[in-house]
Amino acid sequence: MILRSLTRHVREQNWFAVGLDFFIVVVGVFIGIQVANWNAERLERQIERDTLIRLHDDIVESIAGQDRDLRFLEQQLSDQRVVVRALDACQVAADDEPSFQRGLVTLGYVNPPRLFRRTIDEIAASGRTDVIRNAAISDELASIVAIVEWRAAGHAQVIAGFEPHRRRLERHIRYTLEETFDDPFIPNHQGGIVYDLQALCADGEAANSVSAVSYPTLERLEAYRPILERYWALLPLLEAELLSRWGMAIEGEPSP
Repeated sequence: MILRSLTRHVREQNWFAVGLDFFIVVVGVFIGIQVANWNAERLERQIERDTLIRLHDDIVESIAGQDRDLRFLEQQLSDQRVVVRALDACQVAADDEPSFQRGLVTLGYVNPPRLFRRTIDEIAASGRTDVIRNAAISDELASIVAIVEWRAAGHAQVIAGFEPHRRRLERHIRYTLEETFDDPFIPNHQGGIVYDLQALCADGEAANSVSAVSYPTLERLEAYRPILERYWALLPLLEAELLSRWGMAIEGEPSP
């Protein structure tokens, strides 16, 4: 329609009308570009918002998992002290029986650092590393990934170091489903061990093996605590960003 009008005005040499037609075309194109830009910006903001929400969920889950693992490591260290004391005395006190069995069964069971990477991996796979505009959040996230990967890289070596100590102790114990022991991390735990206390005491290296495992277990505990602190520090940054830019208040704390 505008083309027919422009053609007629040129033929009539109505230059004012020709200029007006061009002005209408230019304004129309400008408005179209602005609308397209606005729609693209709105879509980018929505993608960023959804990414931050999913990232928040992942960090909440990471906190719950890492906190559980830290408490498990603390229990292991406590149980290992009971095992060493019992082997030194060649006697297991009645009250120490659950801790003694747990200490032997869980000796050297250490998880790698917990980080639920669903959203992080999605960002990397899409190549949209700039999807999070807040530099403080993206920098902190990159730092967290770096420290987790650094600690995870040493996990296999730690586990390999546990194996000879576990094998030494396993010569004197037998796993059985007929026995049970209390484990707060495994409700209604089924299974336990039958152990030869005299053989364990006679093996002069048994207590040393438990002690040798305790040191890297403590090292893992101290290495993972700062990771949990970084997770907790990231949560308020995410929550503040969602609240300030989208008016979204996220409630709820990680569950143990």
